[in-house]
Amino acid sequence: MRITDARTGRGTEIRPRRAGLLRVRTLAGRPGRPFDLSDLRALLVTDLLLRTAEIRHLQVTTSLGHPASPPQQVKLLQRDAGLLGIHPPADEDAGPADLEVRAHRAGPAGRPASAEQAPGADGPPPCIEVGPVTAPYLPDKSGLPSPLAALSPAGPEPLAVRLALLGTPHRAPADLTAESLAEAQATLHRWRRVVAEAARTVSRPPFADAVELAFDGFADDLDPAPALRLLDELSTRPELPTGAVFETFVRVDQVLALELSRDVGWSPR
Repeated sequence: MRITDARTGRGTEIRPRRAGLLRVRTLAGRPGRPFDLSDLRALLVTDLLLRTAEIRHLQVTTSLGHPASPPQQVKLLQRDAGLLGIHPPADEDAGPADLEVRAHRAGPAGRPASAEQAPGADGPPPCIEVGPVTAPYLPDKSGLPSPLAALSPAGPEPLAVRLALLGTPHRAPADLTAESLAEAQATLHRWRRVVAEAARTVSRPPFADAVELAFDGFADDLDPAPALRLLDELSTRPELPTGAVFETFVRVDQVLALELSRDVGWSPR
């Protein structure tokens, strides 16, 4: 697995200090400010990293570093992360990190003093810096403590927000417009319908080469674009063996975590 180190601007291979165990710390928040969508996006990138590493049989522990934020705000951030299908990080220092994921403009205070490198370590660990997130079509609600509170209550489901964020390279700014979120929600509906229909047929092995290509994208700087293109293509190819389509969707969704098999077995009345 390789990432672009924000400290050097160069690609670097992820190297755990301890064989088989990767420690990742997410740095979020700024002193005196509530958490926002950019902090939630950093947790999403950490979750994508965790799921990619686990596919490659690497154990991952995650922790959250932040300023001295009120416990209630941390709790709301964790709650919103859960709504986006994100594995909750431990809100505590878990020892020296092998890799950091930093929200856009997360201040130095986001890294607790106890999280400094252990004696003898060769400087700070590699760092992924995640681009900012804006939702300019909504009224200004920057004073709200919950990141998802910045989005309209009548808007799409949280997993559509996850998909919309995955559709933008994690280092680039993400603009959650009403149009982009509506498109993400429509894509989720379409993919879930394909999976639900394919589940009714005889199972076949997934398209191995396509799955490998998708997973190679995840391992190369956490790029979900090959996986998203694959699912979009499969959803428009009715001539393909549906059993293999089903298994491919399910396999890739182990990393995307969009609950694409949610509607399997369900039929409208």
